[in-house]
Amino acid sequence: MPEPSKAELRLCSRLRLTDGEAQDFLQALREGRSSRQALVLTSLTPPDYVPPFPCADASSWGWLPPGVIVPEDADLKSGAFDDYRKGFYYPLDLSSAWESAALSAVPVPASCLDLCAAPGGKSMLMLARFPEVVHVANEVHPARRGILRGNLRQCGAVRSEVAGLRPDQWAREEERLFDLILADAPCSGQSLLAKGMKNPGCLNAPMVNGNAKRQKGILLSVLPRLAPGGHLLYSTCTYDPEENEKVMGYLLKRHADLSAVEVPCLSSFRSSLCSFPAYRLLPRDGFGAGGFCCLLHRSFSAA
Repeated sequence: MPEPSKAELRLCSRLRLTDGEAQDFLQALREGRSSRQALVLTSLTPPDYVPPFPCADASSWGWLPPGVIVPEDADLKSGAFDDYRKGFYYPLDLSSAWESAALSAVPVPASCLDLCAAPGGKSMLMLARFPEVVHVANEVHPARRGILRGNLRQCGAVRSEVAGLRPDQWAREEERLFDLILADAPCSGQSLLAKGMKNPGCLNAPMVNGNAKRQKGILLSVLPRLAPGGHLLYSTCTYDPEENEKVMGYLLKRHADLSAVEVPCLSSFRSSLCSFPAYRLLPRDGFGAGGFCCLLHRSFSAA
């Protein structure tokens, strides 16, 4: 393997990887073969559905969310089947399903705002778990919002509201409070490398730090819409602690009425890079390209 770049070495240092772990991690990024597919079953899926391809036995994993199946063939073209066109399932990377496992620690919510929803994967995962929730899927960019609306419609999520407000507009122009907010935040997307996709500059400090600043702004803006007793699930598809544990630490320090929630089914993935419960997935774990999640709870009494 070629000598690691300064940016690669810096990331491995921030992740506190041993030399052997760092070598495996960088090899996964350079080979780009870590993506693994998961399929979210929808409201259109027939009862006792049997997919037209073999699926993995995930019973030993302990965290796979309800309504999610995993094809045995990592290279399966799930979009080529009629079942996809009929809206029976929605494909995404398995690591996204892993992130949504944190919702297992959330009581059934009455309402949910998916703040950065396009193309729709986190909304699909949430609806598979909480099908009766009042759901708002928000996407600022018009083109991406059109894709989001089309995906929701294809998968039968016809009761979902699609909105296009910026996070600061939710704070200023909306009065609704939500029991659950999903913030799958824009990030440097370092896990795209593990999927074999190009993402120039994603390991560089300016991109990482710029995204961390943006993430903090997004979360601070939307917090007024989180109901007392509500939960916020923060997730990214990147590895750098600057965009993950440090963003959560910043928010917890700013808001004494927030606390990080233990997620028992993810205990083996708990991050060692912070003192509060947060969870990270790396390509070596074998469940997709990787990511990060942290579940926050707002107390019933204001800080």
